Amino acid sequence: MSGARIRPRRLVLVGSVLVDVLMYIERLPEKGGDTLAYKTSLTTGAGFNTLLGAQRLGLAAVYAGHVGDGPMGNQISADLFAAGIPLLLPRIQGEDSGFDVALVERDAERTFITSPGVESRLRLEDLRSIPVCDGDAIYISGYELCYPVSGAALEQWVQELGSHILLTFDPGPLVTEIPAQRLATILARTDILSLNAREARLLAGEHNLEHLVLEIVPRLAPAGRVVARDGERGCWIGGVGRAVQHIVPRPTQPVDTTGAGDAHVAALLARLAAGDDFSTAARIANVAASLSIERPGPATSPTVQELQAALSEV
Repeated sequence: MSGARIRPRRLVLVGSVLVDVLMYIERLPEKGGDTLAYKTSLTTGAGFNTLLGAQRLGLAAVYAGHVGDGPMGNQISADLFAAGIPLLLPRIQGEDSGFDVALVERDAERTFITSPGVESRLRLEDLRSIPVCDGDAIYISGYELCYPVSGAALEQWVQELGSHILLTFDPGPLVTEIPAQRLATILARTDILSLNAREARLLAGEHNLEHLVLEIVPRLAPAGRVVARDGERGCWIGGVGRAVQHIVPRPTQPVDTTGAGDAHVAALLARLAAGDDFSTAARIANVAASLSIERPGPATSPTVQELQAALSEV
């Protein structure tokens, strides 16, 4: 990756699309306690949020992961089909896709428990069968790297990707669970690292996000960029030989922060694909993420029209 402008042609998400069981509660119960959900929904989420967010903003998106044929897999398959998102690998027969339970509190904070399925068992031969094209943006998350089968396969596969492929990585909340050598290998090939403030501090140990970005940048590919998302405070971006920038947020009233990071990285890649420079793309990604958290549910990324309307008001 080089130059001031990065223009991916297609988003290829490798790894996890699963079903979100969203339960809205007043607050987490104490250990051994209980609480009543005042609302519950069942929706396709995880990587689906990123795929749908990119596609809504004009970037072609495809899913390169496993989908089962049980109840969860059937919902995922139907939602991918309805969204016009192609599935690049054949479905797995006789097994199901995974799901997670997301507990969403009144302050919009969410807590996850994930039960992996077939999406967690990508083999090296599966990855090598993916028809990767020049200019593709490959997206992986830290969940895949924690899984014994997918993690080992991805660790080897990313080292086989040519420099014409843009690798985007979001370590997610399980960043400390990723084996250290595997994490180092993935970071060394990563062109764009997108993570939230908590994950960044777990990764680098700093409290100041500006210093933290400077700490992480040398661990990436030679021209790699870091996007450290900081919720209502916007995000910080940086790269080798580049000053760290604070990208201001759009003020918002959060309802549900589930999928905010997915909306951010999807918009970032979509705007880079449209020809924006990195700081402009990050600014627009802030706006897209702020819109996504103003309504409940994980797959709430804005459309082009919604994003344009919000940008005209900022």
